[in-house]
Amino acid sequence: MAALLIGSLLLFALAVTLMALYGRHRNEQMLHQERMAGLEKGVLAPAPLLPAPWSPRVYLLRGLIWSLAGVALIVFLLGMALSTEQHATAESMAYDAQHVARNLSIPVDQAMQIVEKDRVGRNYGTPASIALLGLIPLAVGLAYLVFYYTDPSRKLSEPRT
Repeated sequence: MAALLIGSLLLFALAVTLMALYGRHRNEQMLHQERMAGLEKGVLAPAPLLPAPWSPRVYLLRGLIWSLAGVALIVFLLGMALSTEQHATAESMAYDAQHVARNLSIPVDQAMQIVEKDRVGRNYGTPASIALLGLIPLAVGLAYLVFYYTDPSRKLSEPRT
């Protein structure tokens, strides 16, 4: 179930990325066609728009986005792991006990005790350790924030109040 959920999330992310790339491509294509039509009519093409000047606050924004996305991912994956927690059923324990009794040539009662001791505290759902994947974007965000707060050029470019 978890693999299906993660797979569908990845496919959704891929679809959104491809749609964004296609939209950007169409915008560039329409801009090119507009300029070519203007050149054919003898109209001067407008100057291309210059990007906004760079600001150190970009690192603050990136750091906050990555950090909060990492925290949200940790909370989501931990919640998913806790909600999919499953304990062994009596049927699966009986099956395992019969399998152990057959392989070890011991009575089923002894095999049931072995299986019960083996299954104490086990969780057969999604492991909670999967939430550690959220540490990756969290670390990237913290790196951006550390860079923002230690960058000497930030202190030079900020207006003083």
